[in-house]
Amino acid sequence: MKKIEIITHNGKFHADDVCAVAVLKIWIEKNGSKNFFGETKIEIIRTRDADIIKSGDIAVDVGGIYNPAKFRFDHHQNGLGKRLNGIPYAAFGLVWKEYGEEICGSPEIAEEIDARIIQSIDALDNGVNICEPVFPNSRPYLFSDTIDAFNFLLKGNEESLDKNFLAAVDLTKNILEREIKKARAEIKEKELIKKIYEQTEDKRIIILDRYYSDSAWQKTLEKYPEPIYVVRTARENKLWQVRAIKKMEGSFESCRDLPKKWAGEVDAELVRRTGVPDAIFCHNKRFIAVARSKEGALKLARLALK
Repeated sequence: MKKIEIITHNGKFHADDVCAVAVLKIWIEKNGSKNFFGETKIEIIRTRDADIIKSGDIAVDVGGIYNPAKFRFDHHQNGLGKRLNGIPYAAFGLVWKEYGEEICGSPEIAEEIDARIIQSIDALDNGVNICEPVFPNSRPYLFSDTIDAFNFLLKGNEESLDKNFLAAVDLTKNILEREIKKARAEIKEKELIKKIYEQTEDKRIIILDRYYSDSAWQKTLEKYPEPIYVVRTARENKLWQVRAIKKMEGSFESCRDLPKKWAGEVDAELVRRTGVPDAIFCHNKRFIAVARSKEGALKLARLALK
């Protein structure tokens, strides 16, 4: 069995180097026999020793060299360039640029993962803001914050930064593998939802007879001018939902909210206000209402259009 050394820096770690190592582990496990001539065992070494870095099989986020042909993926030197949208590459992005498509099996999935996950981590590691705060002293809890929690060492036990780094890599690897599977499934879902849209006569209400993920139908339908509501079955029960389509993903602003008089009402009071006998709930923010049947949900959607 051949041992493959992945070298990265020691000391405090960040989402960038953790994620980059996680991607390398996924790639080696997927293609190790092809790329490294036989079964492989991965060893992760955290150091800044120049001789160790030079002799390692792969060096990431350390070493001052970017050369994929020699498995070198540092981003701290000048002249690496940026994505078309202006976000610069960090080690995570450089590794993904080289191996993402091979791992995912398609450029579309690799690009989706880059946009959804990698770009924000690369931006943060390079000191680039991609969002602005709305409320004073409040900001989103990021994946980088999750990774940073592993830098905290509890006193009186056997924790170490190296041990915690490996734990953070394992967590990240699991998340990335799930996100890749999710992206693969959502691409198929988007194709089916597009066909449903094309075949729907009144495109203001799109009916989804099977469960599709929220991001799949939202991303698909927000591209078209007509859709206002989705009528869909819930995954966890036999209930049906009316969902207001957002103006854009990530926004809480809907193309059209559900009626004000429904807001926060449940059961008998919602039935009285809508005239729909199996209506059971409307969120006080008016982006979702629920009925016990498809027919009831469709009635709610049609009422909301008036």
